[in-house]
Amino acid sequence: MPVVTKNMDDLEVLEESELEELYSWVDKIPLSRPKRNIARDFSDGVLVAEIVKYFMPKVIDVHNYTAGNSTPQKMQNWFLLNRKVFTKLNFQLTEDLIRELCLAKQGLVERFLMHLRSKIERAMWDMTKGAEERNQIAQHQAKSSQRMHTNPKASKSNFNDRPEADQNISEALYEEKEQECLAKEETIQILQAKVRRLEHLLHLKDIRIEDLQSRFENTRPTGKVIVKR
Repeated sequence: MPVVTKNMDDLEVLEESELEELYSWVDKIPLSRPKRNIARDFSDGVLVAEIVKYFMPKVIDVHNYTAGNSTPQKMQNWFLLNRKVFTKLNFQLTEDLIRELCLAKQGLVERFLMHLRSKIERAMWDMTKGAEERNQIAQHQAKSSQRMHTNPKASKSNFNDRPEADQNISEALYEEKEQECLAKEETIQILQAKVRRLEHLLHLKDIRIEDLQSRFENTRPTGKVIVKR
């Protein structure tokens, strides 16, 4: 069941460095109109649809979303996003939060976009893992089929020599271990993403510190005495 985001407090508070990173992320996405005021630009939901389309083209049809200035038209776009798209990303917005986005509440769209970004990255990672697992299963089935084709009597004999109960237990243990491995891999991926994010934030802070130091050096008094004549 999708997680319901009820209000602004449910969204992560962003630091200045995180905001700079978010704006840089948005700037790299080709959108249909220039960004002048991010709260108003995203208030009708159209650019949100375009962001999802850029990363996950099969999930959304942007032609269903039309630009609008009236609050009812904006909310209609957001309701459609909520029903058709956000549920696939495992979250939903309440009507009150949608209304605040439509009214361009200060600071809200940035927090929403960061939330959307994390959901898109998670969904893309899940799809990649799913494709890898399907490929591994297909390869395993192909190898098994090849072995049975090469020596069908031996394969049948080896399989039938095992009691059915033992086979079921082995299969259950295998599935349990496989699920444990998948859960550990998911945890590792999440932790690695957090580490990368922290490293990037530290890098941004270092740049900021160097900039401030440079400005300080430029404004520092030289110590020279000016003699008036």
